[in-house]
Amino acid sequence: MKHIKTLIISVTMLMLIMVFGHTNAFAANQTDTLVNNAIKAGKTLSDATIIGKKGNGKTIPTKEYKAALKKYNTAKTAVNKQKGSQKKTNLKRLNTVNTQISRGKKYIDAITYGKNIISKKVALDKHAKSIVIDTKLITSYSALSSYLKKYSSKFEMVYDKKTRDTLKKLYKTPADKVIKDLKAAVTVKTAINETNSHIRSSASISKLAAAYLNILLSIDLIPQAKFKKQLKSEVKALNSSIPSKIKTGKFAEYVSMEDQFDQLDIFVSKGRSNKEVPGIYRSLNNSIKATSSASNRASFQKRLTAIMDRLKVSTKELKGMLTKAAISKGIPPEVVKSIAITENGHLTQFKTDGDVFKSDDNGYGIMQVTPMSKTDNSYNWDKVRYDLAYNIESGVDTLSKKWAYAFHSKPLMPIINNGEKNILENWYFAIMAYNALSTKNDPNTKSKPYQLKVYDNMKKHTNMSPEILNKKLVVFSGNPPVLNKTGVKTTKKTKSTQLFKKNNQIKLSTKTKFRSAPTTKSAEKYFPKGAKVTILSEPIEDDHSANLFTWYKVSVSGTKGTWYVASSNLQ
Repeated sequence: MKHIKTLIISVTMLMLIMVFGHTNAFAANQTDTLVNNAIKAGKTLSDATIIGKKGNGKTIPTKEYKAALKKYNTAKTAVNKQKGSQKKTNLKRLNTVNTQISRGKKYIDAITYGKNIISKKVALDKHAKSIVIDTKLITSYSALSSYLKKYSSKFEMVYDKKTRDTLKKLYKTPADKVIKDLKAAVTVKTAINETNSHIRSSASISKLAAAYLNILLSIDLIPQAKFKKQLKSEVKALNSSIPSKIKTGKFAEYVSMEDQFDQLDIFVSKGRSNKEVPGIYRSLNNSIKATSSASNRASFQKRLTAIMDRLKVSTKELKGMLTKAAISKGIPPEVVKSIAITENGHLTQFKTDGDVFKSDDNGYGIMQVTPMSKTDNSYNWDKVRYDLAYNIESGVDTLSKKWAYAFHSKPLMPIINNGEKNILENWYFAIMAYNALSTKNDPNTKSKPYQLKVYDNMKKHTNMSPEILNKKLVVFSGNPPVLNKTGVKTTKKTKSTQLFKKNNQIKLSTKTKFRSAPTTKSAEKYFPKGAKVTILSEPIEDDHSANLFTWYKVSVSGTKGTWYVASSNLQ
């Protein structure tokens, strides 16, 4: 009986062990399944949040996120009931899923906040289309600006650089741009409002100065012409309304500086200054130097420099102006350009302060046009000084009048050859007369008279080599000495190569170099003597100050395509 009881107990124990072991195995398998499901859901979520996989930066993967989170939590609960190595292994596997869920949440947050940013940007864009900057625009600007400052960091938390950069490009970058574009206008409008408010409330001069300083620093930075025009008008109205009793200290200094900057804005443009500009420039420059804040001083100087830089005309444009003015009078551009560089080696119309470049004998600007007396009214002398185009026109007109000296009923100088205007040699006495028909330019007594300097520059910079008139033919006589009026001849008759017109046809007199572009740095190609060339363009200038020849776009008979040729190569 005792043995039977022992057997029964043993069998029972074995059955319990078998059932218990089977239960544990089943539970372990079920937990592994939950962990695997969580891993699969995490992978799906990860793919949906990475650009280059299934993420697009626009769709929020809510379904994938919720599924991954639910399966992770279910699996985590089951794993926490495990013990030993099984638990440790599965927790490690679930850590990856947890990371993917965390990254997914940050991705979703970035898109959510990004869509809010774009919504606020759209509202601001709508107001920015208005022709005026008003309270609605400023309110909308502030809303977007504040939101960006608060939530821009959300994009930095996004996993994967490509994904992070894509989200920034979709949401943050366009919003940053509109904020940047409108910053100066909003700053100035706000500063105008604050200054007016301070005036009404009799605020301290320091508060007035602090508010007005933002106008001074920002108004010239406004990129929108419509807002700039509006706000400049408002600043003028503000300045005219300021009671004289509060125009003191820094506030008065800032208001004065803004008035002066505004005057320069009016007076200074490409190739044009004004007689008032030098004085305003010097006054502003002194105020800037006296500014204690280094950053403000730099900002003021930058604004002043930007205004004065408007005077600049590129070398290409300047040479084009000289060429056009010469052609309008039928004068070889080689002559006009060579006079300009002889008179003014740096081809400078204005000094740094906007005043005209002036010689010791009161010659003005590029062409060094000089009044003959205090009562000389042959030109508008203010325009000669402060209008580059007029200076060039006046210089070319003066040269044209000097040319006519040989053709008066009582000529003042000889006619050279038959007086053809397109022959470079024929301008010898007109060039002399541009400086003076006097013994100071007599090549028989002076080693380097004015006209020879001009011809030297012509040879050096236009690549033309006209014959220099034999000095024996330059005869001064009498008291005061005057030129002999008898006509003279030269052996050579060098035609200008800068007077060609569109559709003119030329037969090459020698093997000639052509270029793929109107620059000496472009590819070369030679065409043979006798090739027929058709001019396809008006003269084209390059940006090299030493090159006083011009370029023509041409076609060459019997070849495809177009080329460029330096004018001096068409002799």
